[in-house]
Amino acid sequence: MQLQLDTASALALTPGTTSLAPGVGANTETLFAREPRQHIRTALERAARPDYPAWLGHVESAAAYTHPIRLHGNLATVDTRTGEILTVRHTSTLPDGVIYKACGNRRHTVCPACATTYQHDAYHLVRAGLVGGKTIPDTVRTHPAVFATLTAPSFGPVHTRDVRHCACRDKSRCTCRPAPCHARRDAPSCPHGRALACWQRHSPGDEQLGRPLCADCYDHAHHVVWNHHAGELWRRTKQHAERHLNQLARQRGLPKVRLSHGKAAEYQARGAVHFHILLRLDGIDPDQPDAITPPPGGITIDDITAAVTLAATTIAYTTPAHPDRSGGWTIAWGRQHEIRPITLSASGDALDDQAVAAYLAKYSTKGTEATGHTSRRLTADTIDLYANPTGTHPERLIAAAWKLGHTPEWRGLRRWAHMLGFGGHFLTKARRYSITFGSIREQRAAYKRAHALNRAQQGPEGHPEPTPFQRQAVLDTQTEETTLVIGFLTYAGTGWHTTGDQLLANTAAAQARERTRAGREELAHHQACSSSTPLAA
Repeated sequence: MQLQLDTASALALTPGTTSLAPGVGANTETLFAREPRQHIRTALERAARPDYPAWLGHVESAAAYTHPIRLHGNLATVDTRTGEILTVRHTSTLPDGVIYKACGNRRHTVCPACATTYQHDAYHLVRAGLVGGKTIPDTVRTHPAVFATLTAPSFGPVHTRDVRHCACRDKSRCTCRPAPCHARRDAPSCPHGRALACWQRHSPGDEQLGRPLCADCYDHAHHVVWNHHAGELWRRTKQHAERHLNQLARQRGLPKVRLSHGKAAEYQARGAVHFHILLRLDGIDPDQPDAITPPPGGITIDDITAAVTLAATTIAYTTPAHPDRSGGWTIAWGRQHEIRPITLSASGDALDDQAVAAYLAKYSTKGTEATGHTSRRLTADTIDLYANPTGTHPERLIAAAWKLGHTPEWRGLRRWAHMLGFGGHFLTKARRYSITFGSIREQRAAYKRAHALNRAQQGPEGHPEPTPFQRQAVLDTQTEETTLVIGFLTYAGTGWHTTGDQLLANTAAAQARERTRAGREELAHHQACSSSTPLAA
């Protein structure tokens, strides 16, 4: 058996250090017990215990997670018809004396397993708003939709990788020859004596990408303020685009329309946030204002593109005054933006629904990793570890956010200094665009309960008894239960007890994923063979 330890999400306790093994700082091992091969020894000790199979079954639901939440307390079984408490069981009777629960972190660098679940949920949420299903009417397939990318303005020249005509299918692994970074014939210098030119052709992953040509000339304060107000800028932009479309509708004698959106935020290498936005045109039914209604036929994708372009190039506003800047800062979009139509089958410059849903779902699991900075929320005790007014580019951004947030009106900048000022959600949507994450999680919980009941009712020779839960359509619906388990639980800690426990749990989860993948491939192959027409002799 090949042991697998998830190292992708191990965060060092202090900047510039690396943990000897994942989970350090989260598990309950003593500091002196963390030698390089400690996880092997503790894994063998756990596997040698007589209760190892019971422990492995107990942690099965959280085996893939890097930093599971440990809960302890009482579990009460209640009769749903009478409200009577049938039994009470304390977690001390369970292996390790706790219940393991998923951490639920959406960032792939923190917990890949939770991030993968979040990404899959986000994909289905976004795609349901384009093709229907999951309580969304199928008529949304006919709604005009566009995919827009809006970026931040320039706060100073930075090192870039400019590929004028990329022919690569996977843009994230582009191997095309880029243009020189900042080619200047005269090679001027800034007031600090640094050259404002760069003739290097940067390769992907170059550490210089996103870094200012002159860190002292770069407007770090405006940068973090723009990040902080990016959400308000988007609200005003969408409002302007909707008003423009409704003005067109009135001129053409059409009823009112609205834009429903799904939006993902992503950090550029320079630390500025830019938005990837899906915009779908809907009609409005006066009798059912919350219903998803097809739009009138007189407004096209070109009209939506023109409305969004107009809003992105004209909307700008000034922030309230700050003690360090009495006139405030101007908040507006950058000059670079892209708007492409969405179709059910990609053709030409258009994108299909699967590509758009995959884009937004992928971006939703990212954070500040692209900028070279990762940390938890900063406090007065930890700010000096990450902020330096004369340090690296991310350190200067954090220092600027912390400095500007000293006044009560701007304290949000300190709260979100670890996010370089941006305090919004990474995946948001309009209320009427699609389903919610909560509904997806409820359906998953119902499926797992039904699947567990079906698996528990085994017939002769290990085959399950024929029950209604074997049907997928029934598995996906809520079922009436006669008993309910209520947990009176409190927080006991985060992470595994030992890195050896994490090693064993991650290995078991990896093997389960591999079995599932192999089973799906075999099922797809079987279906393809059974549906194919045999060749004539």
